[in-house]
Amino acid sequence: MLCAKLKAQPYYFTHYQVENGLSNNAVVSSIIDKKGFMWFGTKDGLNRFDGYTYKIFRNDPQDKTSLGNNFIFSLYEDDEGVLWVGTERGLYRYNDNSEKFTFLKNSSTNSIRAVVKDARKNLWFIAGMSLFKCLPNGKIISYARLFETTTLCIADGNIWVGTPNGLLQKYNPATDKFDAHSVFNPQIPATSNWIEKIRADGPGCILVGTSNQGIKIFDTRNYTYTNLITHKDDGTDIFARDFIRRRPHELWIATESGIFIYNEQTRQFTNLQKQYNNPYSLSDNAVYTFCKDREGGIWAGTYFGGVNYYPTQYTFFEKIFPKMGENSISGNAVREIAKDSQGNLWIGTEDAGLNKFDLRGGFFTNYRPGQGPGSIANTNVHGLLVSGNELWIGTFEHGLDVMDLRTQKVIRHYNAGPAPNQFKSNFIYCMLKTSKGEILIGTAVGLYKYNRLTDDFTLLKQLPNSAFYTMLTEDSKGNIWAGTFREGVYYINLNTEACGYITDNPAVKTDLNTNRVTGILEGSDHNIWITSEAGLFKFNPAKKTMQQFTVNDGLPGNLLYSLLEDAHKQLWISSSKGLICYNIKTGLVKVYTKSNGLLNDQFNYNSAYKDGAGKMYFGSVKGLVSFNPSKFERNTFVPPVYITGFQVHNNELKVGQDNSPLKQSIISTKHITLDYRSSSFSIDFSALSYTSPGTIEYAYKMEGLDEQWTYIKTNRRAYFTELPSGNYVFKVKTANSSGVWNTNVTTLAIKVLPPFWKSTLAYMLYTLLVAAAVLYIIRSYKRKLQAEHQHQREVFENEKEKEIYQAKIEFFTNVAHEIRTPLTLIKAPMEKVIKRAAEVPDIEKNLRIMDKNTDRLLTLTNQLLDFRRTESKGFSLNFVKANISELLQEMWASFQPAAERRTIDYQLKIPQRPFYAYIDTEAFTKVVSNLLDNAIKYGRSEVIIELMPVKKTDKTFKVEVRNNGKPLPTELHELIFEPFFRVKETEKKTGTGIGLSISRALTELHNGRLEICEPANGFNIFVITLPIHQLIEFNLNGKWKKH
Repeated sequence: MLCAKLKAQPYYFTHYQVENGLSNNAVVSSIIDKKGFMWFGTKDGLNRFDGYTYKIFRNDPQDKTSLGNNFIFSLYEDDEGVLWVGTERGLYRYNDNSEKFTFLKNSSTNSIRAVVKDARKNLWFIAGMSLFKCLPNGKIISYARLFETTTLCIADGNIWVGTPNGLLQKYNPATDKFDAHSVFNPQIPATSNWIEKIRADGPGCILVGTSNQGIKIFDTRNYTYTNLITHKDDGTDIFARDFIRRRPHELWIATESGIFIYNEQTRQFTNLQKQYNNPYSLSDNAVYTFCKDREGGIWAGTYFGGVNYYPTQYTFFEKIFPKMGENSISGNAVREIAKDSQGNLWIGTEDAGLNKFDLRGGFFTNYRPGQGPGSIANTNVHGLLVSGNELWIGTFEHGLDVMDLRTQKVIRHYNAGPAPNQFKSNFIYCMLKTSKGEILIGTAVGLYKYNRLTDDFTLLKQLPNSAFYTMLTEDSKGNIWAGTFREGVYYINLNTEACGYITDNPAVKTDLNTNRVTGILEGSDHNIWITSEAGLFKFNPAKKTMQQFTVNDGLPGNLLYSLLEDAHKQLWISSSKGLICYNIKTGLVKVYTKSNGLLNDQFNYNSAYKDGAGKMYFGSVKGLVSFNPSKFERNTFVPPVYITGFQVHNNELKVGQDNSPLKQSIISTKHITLDYRSSSFSIDFSALSYTSPGTIEYAYKMEGLDEQWTYIKTNRRAYFTELPSGNYVFKVKTANSSGVWNTNVTTLAIKVLPPFWKSTLAYMLYTLLVAAAVLYIIRSYKRKLQAEHQHQREVFENEKEKEIYQAKIEFFTNVAHEIRTPLTLIKAPMEKVIKRAAEVPDIEKNLRIMDKNTDRLLTLTNQLLDFRRTESKGFSLNFVKANISELLQEMWASFQPAAERRTIDYQLKIPQRPFYAYIDTEAFTKVVSNLLDNAIKYGRSEVIIELMPVKKTDKTFKVEVRNNGKPLPTELHELIFEPFFRVKETEKKTGTGIGLSISRALTELHNGRLEICEPANGFNIFVITLPIHQLIEFNLNGKWKKH
């Protein structure tokens, strides 16, 4: 067992370090400005803090308006609200509108140790170890020749300067000289007489901090001093760096040995130092600077540990948690809390055994399983009960121990067993001593009553013997209320044995809607209050009514653990999301979280206790907190709220940035104009309250868009998407940690410009355009009428032409039919006569001339009839597999005599391997024959027919017929395929003008095309493109297949 003593009054600090956004952990200067922003000077930049985020100012070599150096030695704000920044290389003036810095000319490039401004508006500063005065006209006067200086202040309207040799120098403006006063006794030798800091402390008093003799108080009226504290208890020197008063009688002193707090009423010192196992202690002992905010909180800047903040204790929660290597509570998961008659607090944990806390001496004693006399059965403690001089200790699955409080030894142990008067489970969950002195034991399997005479237990059979009992309490009428894990709530009167239950029954509105009960309490209103995993329930035993309260009624969550009632008829309820204060009369809910000073937000089951003085204890998964609600103070400070950020499309606007609508700092901006492309934006805002920023509530609305206020707690950014053009006013207000709303509303006027197409000029242009459009429509309508009349005339003329064309076709067809029949009748006898006329040469010659011309007439009539069939869609083709190479060779041979007669170089080009395709051989022959006939007829000296090479992947094949006749103009390439069209230059040639028209029609019936290409190398090129396969194909046997 380990014992140690706790401090009488704990001080809990909040740490702000690099991990939280601070630029550097070495904080050597600090100040709060007139708006309420905190400023921290570090070794790596200047930080402005609003309670949530930091805005960091550093040197930028590319920006002449930035700080010249990042080591910030001193900060000072004058009566005009101007912030002066002393750096390692000169003094700078900050412009809060432009957020830019201006170097004070001739202010030296040494480190600026201190800055003040007197009533005559003279700016005094120490550069290096020299004193300077800057007059209002900008002239700088040096006092470096007089003495070295380390610090300065204004006291009683006078300038006082500290020196490294232990003197205080008072400036006399009448003579422009200094009067020296020593604060060291020359009879007592000192290692150093260095004066580090002086600060005025009311009328006639200056506090003096030294490097080796602690703190002195100097009386400016009689020029005497007294030593407040010179050395620590161990005799070591005290190096004092700063002072501040937290309260009128309480002086805080920053030293290299932590913080000394001097109580002038008791004349006692308290030394706060870093505790390595305490995350709430000072983070570093080298404390350099103090600052006090508007709420009375103290900010302590340290050299290695960043900023430490001690807030005003509106709601003080004492924290008890494990500290490695020190005497403290043994575990984190605090389960049971009980108090004995000697004032000791007994604390059971689920992870580290039992603890006795001596409240008067501040000692902890730990009990665990082992061989010693204080050994307990298990480290997982679930039930505690003080009964006279005995402490009953329930464990998880290890039975029940009974300890003698006088000897602190376990004197009895009870295990589960098969006997009738034994537990059926070793999981001892809860215990209760009734007003009649009966001891009840709730286990995981049944509820038992202790029999003192027989020293055993009786199962209460009036209640379910298999239920898991989680909570026991007794009301003012002697009824025992038992909560269970799965079966709701049971109640029984041990005197009358009357019993009943409240369970989850959806059909009964007065029942619970959950069976998982965690806590039961009879309130001062005699209602039974029940906590559960589904919220809070109020049961009225007289009326048998049940009322439920959940997150919809203001609770932070529905998982609740334990509950107590204070003297003001308020319920204090532990939950998984903080500690809840519920006012029984008004129904108001106040939630306390880690932001208010709790260890953490998640508490534990069956872990609440209230002592006779009203002090409450609640166990969590990280330790124990205690508090007295009657000592809570109402926070009356209502912080101002500032707009601290403005983002367009998630990009932060910066002052002076190209195309930025911000002309000055957003904090000072009252009106902003945005173009339509910037109509999606967000706005940040911060209330300058530092005590518990996480508890501050905000409300905002955009006038011109919103009718109601939007209330938020966890977010400090309002989003707006694609606002229509117009004028708006953004408003934001805030409430402090006690729910007090600020009556002053912060506003920002916002004007969203319309896009050009919605501007006044645009609407004028639209008017002109509409007028022009109307005029255009009128003119277009007139032109349309004229065009319709013209079209009607053209249609009429086309119809006439078609009629004439059809008449021609009918005429030619009729004539062809009339001519064809006689020609057929003439040709057959003529052929017979020719066979017998060989004996008469002249007759045979004339007959062959007649036969040739008869063939020609038949060909012409057949062409006319074919043309008519294609025109009337009466020409059907039969596609069969044919040797294209062989067909082309036959046709080439049939026209060879004609080519020889015209002495034309006549060529056929085909691949060596035969090529097959599905065609109508008759139609294909007619197409190629027409092209060859034309080529020989109009070619000058050369005609070529070529079957182009075909690849395996090709789906079509091509046949080209080329002749070197007169090139056809491009504008005639389509006209030559029209019926009866003939080129003027060829009108003397024999022909009807329908051959090419028939050829194209037959090609298209093949699902192909016939076209003429642009002349190349002096050749006119006709190209036949046909598919290799057709949709319906026939074989030589007449059978067909669908391809």
